[in-house]
Amino acid sequence: MHEFYLIKKTETQDDDFFLNFGRNRDNYKDIIVDYITVDNNVFEYIFDSLTWIPCMNPAFPGNPKQIGINEIGITLFDEHSASSLISIFTAWRDLFKNGPSVIQKLIYYHEYSDDDLLSFDRDDTIEKFEKIINISKQLYDGKFYLYHCGI
Repeated sequence: MHEFYLIKKTETQDDDFFLNFGRNRDNYKDIIVDYITVDNNVFEYIFDSLTWIPCMNPAFPGNPKQIGINEIGITLFDEHSASSLISIFTAWRDLFKNGPSVIQKLIYYHEYSDDDLLSFDRDDTIEKFEKIINISKQLYDGKFYLYHCGI
């Protein structure tokens, strides 16, 4: 499961805060504005496009800028990420609207079973993408971060 937290920016957020937010998030309920999860199967399905988003890596001192979400670990998005987040999740939302109610992707093997298929509910995924789009719009004014905790 991938967790996304919309958090208020504060003057006291330092490297330790960003490094430890994920495991200490109960201590920061006052700055968590919104929250959403994305199932790992959905994440795997769209992952290639998530590697195009400008972001920061709070696992390193100074939160260095990078391009692409950390699938395993933490990622920090800000106003510089908003446009890409909105564009990519809007594109996937619109594409999935044309798909079957259960979306499946084969993991390519010569012989495979149903367990080798990534599958997820279309409507639930569209709803979650709508929320991510709306959360991402709040990044534009520079008052928030979107904090991602990967698997």
